[in-house]
Amino acid sequence: MLAGPYPLVPPDLAARAADRGRRLLAHRTLLHRLGWLLALLALAALWWLVMDRPWLPPPVHTTPPVEGW
Repeated sequence: MLAGPYPLVPPDLAARAADRGRRLLAHRTLLHRLGWLLALLALAALWWLVMDRPWLPPPVHTTPPVEGW
């Protein structure tokens, strides 16, 4: 196997590898940015839940009707 001729390397191998590396880097950067955006949205939702407390009933803004006058 070592005594035989070396296999031919495609002439555009370096260019294809560089293109693939750029695509992988762009994909990784996009995933990181989406992850940070998702984390910030989760933090904003948590802040809204803590400050607004949507599970509590709304406060009564009117007085009950007066009877027996």
